[in-house]
Parts: sequence; C-alpha cells; structure tokens
Amino acid sequence: MNECLLRFALKTDGAVSGLVALLSLLGARDMDRMLGLPAWLHWGQGAFLAVYAAALWYAATRRTVVRRIAVAAVVLNAVWAVGCAALLTADWFAITPLGMCYVGFIGVAVLVFGALQVAGLRRAG
Repeated sequence: MNECLLRFALKTDGAVSGLVALLSLLGARDMDRMLGLPAWLHWGQGAFLAVYAAALWYAATRRTVVRRIAVAAVVLNAVWAVGCAALLTADWFAITPLGMCYVGFIGVAVLVFGALQVAGLRRAG
C-alpha cells in the first residue's frame, strides 16, 4: 500500500514517455519543421524514451517496486529538466515559438514526475 504513489508516478511517467517516444520516432521530420529541433534529436530522444518507458513500467509492475530504477528515474528526470533549460537558453538550434513551448512543457513535466517519484520513494520508506 505504501508503494501506491510510487507505482502511479512510475507508470504515468512511463506511459507519457512511451507516447513521446512513439511521437518522436514516427514524427521526427514533421517535428523538426514545427519545433525547429533537428530530426536526429527526436530520433535519439525517441530511442532513449522507449527504453526508459519500458524500464519504468517494469519497475512499477513488480511485486515490490524496483527502487534502483525509481531512484534512477528521479535522477534522469532532473537531468532531463536541466537539458530542457539548456535548450531554451542556448543558441544551439533555431527553435520555433512552438518548439519553445514544447521544450518548456517537457521540462516542467519531468520535474513533476521527479517530484512525484521522490514523494513516492519517501512514502514507501
């Protein structure tokens, strides 16, 4: 019962990451044009997120949550948020206004997932 929040946070992060992976892998060229981020970045993101999503789902659906994966998710979400901030502030790509919204939204979302995962880890003990 103490792992409910952690399971929810991991499964939700995994489901959203899986959807973004699918979108990134199948729509990289269109996203390149709309967001101003190169297709290779979307393909890389999609490949990473597909593995990440599977790991989160695995961790959340075991009899006892796999804490190492949950802790790794917190760290990776923090790193992802820093990466989003770097994309928004650096002049690496010609990001469109829609791309800025996309990257900003992703940055906030991963911070929320990370915070939920931290709270879930604390509750689970």
